[in-house]
Amino acid sequence: MQHGPSIIPMLIIFSFLAGIAWLGGRVLPKWHEVYAGPRVRYAYWGATLFAVAILIFSRWLRPAGGFPGEWFRYFIYFAYIWIVGLVFMLVVLLAGYVVKRLLRRLAARRVTAACEQPGSDTAEAAAGQRGITRRQFLEGMSAAIPAVPLAVSAYGVIGGDTQLVVNRHTLIFPQLPPSLAGFRIAQISDTHIGSFFGMDKLDRVLSLVMQERPEVLVITGDLIDDLALLPPTMERLTAFQSQLPQGIFYCWGNHEYFRDINRIRQALYKSPIVVLENSNTAVGSGLYLAGVDYPWSKDRGEQEMVRQQFFTQAVRGIPAEAFTVLLTHHSAFLDEAFAAGIPLSLAGHTHGGQVNLFGKSLLPIQYKYMRGMFRQGESYGYVSTGTGHWLPLRIGCPAEISVFTLQRETARV
Repeated sequence: MQHGPSIIPMLIIFSFLAGIAWLGGRVLPKWHEVYAGPRVRYAYWGATLFAVAILIFSRWLRPAGGFPGEWFRYFIYFAYIWIVGLVFMLVVLLAGYVVKRLLRRLAARRVTAACEQPGSDTAEAAAGQRGITRRQFLEGMSAAIPAVPLAVSAYGVIGGDTQLVVNRHTLIFPQLPPSLAGFRIAQISDTHIGSFFGMDKLDRVLSLVMQERPEVLVITGDLIDDLALLPPTMERLTAFQSQLPQGIFYCWGNHEYFRDINRIRQALYKSPIVVLENSNTAVGSGLYLAGVDYPWSKDRGEQEMVRQQFFTQAVRGIPAEAFTVLLTHHSAFLDEAFAAGIPLSLAGHTHGGQVNLFGKSLLPIQYKYMRGMFRQGESYGYVSTGTGHWLPLRIGCPAEISVFTLQRETARV
């Protein structure tokens, strides 16, 4: 069954882009007279139309063989920097209008009070002879304010697309079998191989993973978006798998369904990568890995039912004394894992929100388990911020490789 974006979300996106462009074209000239000239207007609409065209081409009209070349990536960078910058700019300028109105009211009150003072005409004349007033200076400086959101956008797009961190976690489990003490699991998630995650970046990620010397690598969904890169991706993962003591394990995300789940499934099944689709397998001595499929549903109630079904299938047959690690793309499965006492669950999907302030996502889409480590009793659940992304914008939420070292609880003296 295929689950692709429908025409309605696409129309919503186009309507949003058109609305942002129109608002930007209206607000800029009113913000400062420097933006009211015809040359600026032509430049604005030319850059906007070019950015939208690049977005449409890169998302919906890209050729089967992939993008024209590495140079095209810079056009895509420009498109996202411009569109995201317009969104940031509108927020800043709307807030600026509120501040301007307040300042003007305060200035008007001060002028009124000054006029009521004796000799106010003389003071005003002297002020006029000193050159520009403070208000004129601030008005001139305000012309540069729209450039600030574009700079922030450039930082979020380019920096967010290139920055990658390795987050290491040592977890203590009293029930851990002695044979698993020091066992190391590396997790990558949401690579979205395609526009912003090519083979060079995959090589970089795998090299960083290898430096951590894990026993196993787990991939928690949304591996690839550009299927032209599926063959070289499988070649690299197959070669890398032989370097790991216990291999690579994989669970489905939602983007596999968006692209071509059957084609991706065939490629994975022909490789040595183990796909855990509502199933489990023994790894090493006393360790079981279980994986669940993406819980497609119409509403929250149906999703809870689907999640429970998938989870029940995934852990069926695992010995009670085994140490279980659950692999899931959707972080909502942490509820089922915590309720069942699963020691460790690894998830993705959320990208950590991508735009964070003080560790909290600023995006309107929120999840119960958004980012980082969660704990209930002796159970841990971790939600990766993602190793890649399909929208190249990260602020305060870098892409990551996660590494988990399992340890036994030591006796207290």
